[in-house]
Amino acid sequence: MKTILVAIENIDGTSLASPVIEHTMELAHSFSSKVWLVHVVPRLGTTPFTVPREMLRDQAASELHHEHKFMQHLTGALRDRGINATALLLEGVTVKTILKEADRLDADLIVVSSHSHGLLYRALLDGTGERLLNESTRPILFVPEPPA
Repeated sequence: MKTILVAIENIDGTSLASPVIEHTMELAHSFSSKVWLVHVVPRLGTTPFTVPREMLRDQAASELHHEHKFMQHLTGALRDRGINATALLLEGVTVKTILKEADRLDADLIVVSSHSHGLLYRALLDGTGERLLNESTRPILFVPEPPA
């Protein structure tokens, strides 16, 4: 397993202690894998007529800066632990973008966190998980996160 793509969904809820990151570190150490941390942000669309475009653009820029900084910090922490890691902050439709990057990087595994309900429930009923399962030609590892 040379390449692992980790889809980071929730920036504020992810840390080195998160199960998805802990499992990724174990796999990366076991197989000497390259880790790609991928966070997908939606495209900035049209604004409601009551919201000034500049206000929305400034807010989006601030959020992107925060997310970029976090991804760089997490990547640095993985590198400090001997893992070859790179962060990607991408714009697009979540599932489509994850699958496109997995193909581009020739990922051997896609790692995704699963929240709240049991793993089977989440994998079958969550739109993102369901679409990844239905559309991916690559193996997917769902890592359950503890309830909030």
